[in-house]
Amino acid sequence: MKSDYIINDLIEKITSGKLSVSSRIPSETQLAIKYQCNRHTIRKVISHLIERSYLVKSIDGSTYVNDVNHYNNSILFLSSLSDYYNSDNIRSNVNEFKLISSSDELSKLLQVEVNSHVWLIKRVRYIESHPIHTEEIYMPYSLFPNLKTEDCESSLLSYIESQYDYKISHGIRTVSSIKLNKYDSDLLDLPNESVVMQIENIGYLTNSRVYEYSISKSRESKFQYYCRR
Repeated sequence: MKSDYIINDLIEKITSGKLSVSSRIPSETQLAIKYQCNRHTIRKVISHLIERSYLVKSIDGSTYVNDVNHYNNSILFLSSLSDYYNSDNIRSNVNEFKLISSSDELSKLLQVEVNSHVWLIKRVRYIESHPIHTEEIYMPYSLFPNLKTEDCESSLLSYIESQYDYKISHGIRTVSSIKLNKYDSDLLDLPNESVVMQIENIGYLTNSRVYEYSISKSRESKFQYYCRR
């Protein structure tokens, strides 16, 4: 869709600094001319980016670039690191990638039959060579039969929406504080038994299918986010 392309292009410009923090974005008319679309499409794009905190609207109606890196809004949205950082600065180390049989508990979470084939992916995500979080991801093989290790080295959200005719709808997240064991502490370059945030996510497609169950352990022990009335 045209709006998806415009959203992704503007996000790239914001995260790369081409559109600087607090700068006023071009008018709807100017953006419509640039992207060769109607103003209604631009209006939808701007509303979406305001909702995701990339943009903020002032009292006089003008729209400005928000400081997305100041707030950890990624916890509130199904977003990729590439939504917030230049993709050249992002790296993923895939430590484990294999097919497993789903247990009773995992089958319930993924809404699949017991002993169904499920992808298990364990990886560490880095920003500018610094570990940000670990991820343990479970994805139904029936939805992603062609998944490969190299696909897991970049954004899985982008992979899902670009390689398959799927659209991601929403996720249900549980955030808790945990104490890291030595293995995870080493992966995140933190002292043993550090207290960090753990985020469990069950992700849903627009057709109501569960596309993933994941457990992410972040270096952060708290988060600050942008909210509006």
